[in-house]
Amino acid sequence: MKKQVLAGVMAAAMTAALAACGSSAGSKTTTAAVESKAAETTAAAESKEESKEAAAAGSGKTVKIICPYGVGGTADIIGRKYAEVATKLHPEYNFIVEQQTGGDGFAAATAFSQEDVNTTDLLVYGYGVAYRHDLGKQYQTEVVDFDRNEIRPIATIDDRTWILYTTPDQTLETILDKSKNGGIKMSGGNPLSDPHLALGSLLAQEGGKVMVVPYDGGAAQKKGLTDGEVDVFVGTTQAAQEDVEAGNLVPILAFSDREFKGFKGPKGDLAVPTVAGDTKAKELDASKDYTGSILAAGGSLAVRKGASKEWEDAMIQVAKDVWASDEYSQFISSILLNKYEVYGEEDVQHYEDACKKAVEAFKQLSGK
Repeated sequence: MKKQVLAGVMAAAMTAALAACGSSAGSKTTTAAVESKAAETTAAAESKEESKEAAAAGSGKTVKIICPYGVGGTADIIGRKYAEVATKLHPEYNFIVEQQTGGDGFAAATAFSQEDVNTTDLLVYGYGVAYRHDLGKQYQTEVVDFDRNEIRPIATIDDRTWILYTTPDQTLETILDKSKNGGIKMSGGNPLSDPHLALGSLLAQEGGKVMVVPYDGGAAQKKGLTDGEVDVFVGTTQAAQEDVEAGNLVPILAFSDREFKGFKGPKGDLAVPTVAGDTKAKELDASKDYTGSILAAGGSLAVRKGASKEWEDAMIQVAKDVWASDEYSQFISSILLNKYEVYGEEDVQHYEDACKKAVEAFKQLSGK
């Protein structure tokens, strides 16, 4: 019975989020979505041509890296840089990136889990997909058509710190107050995504509420904030780096226990307070522990479960060599992501631990 009630609650919440997108955002949301889709279509066509050219130019065995997210987003940018560096270091392979979008990562995960175990394709496997898989299976929050046990993460390539952004006319204090008095809206790809779990579980402890307004892709999510359709955007450092420097957006909270440095604003360097640790934001209740809202973010390259040990070991070695290169490490630093490496069985266990923490964040958010 509890599962049925919760499923109804989540379905209502998702319906409300969609309704909010249509009613409060109005024509602006439609325009933003159309503009974003048109830009993504053009970029996708260009990237497909680039992939074809790369495949034609490469001399080694072609290895597809399947990216479940749109062209130009953080995951796509990282995947393409990884493929470029990996091919340089290991010319016996020719790594190319192909998009397979839909369901905020679910479409690619479903297709990949059904591939032959001997496939040489790799999947950019986000933590958020694993989180939503477990919540869908345990609490029926959404339909899940794949088994994540068929996907084996082997090498972290993207470790990010979620940042809470708002517009210059708002502060963390005003956002917290608004969340307690009627609730706030955040732009997101899907209810119960990892950004939603992070922010929602934190606000639940503060007695606040947040509604997810769905947008297709990080660019559209950010535009929803700059256009005034939502109150906040939880995203990567790369996604809003230029907007922060221009003064269009302000980073007000880092979901971390270490002060986040690296942003530059119109007046110089910015240090972003955190949800925990010595640099915990003064606006948060000093007596409460918000570390449960610090969820693993980003993702790994994954192979199909059942792949040969020789293939897995070879791809792990490629990943280690890529991380050891100055080109990749400096690129990661340039977009303010974290250098974090986990491989093989340790990566598998890292996902298990991260998923358990995400489930606890959901319980905090939903009151279950």
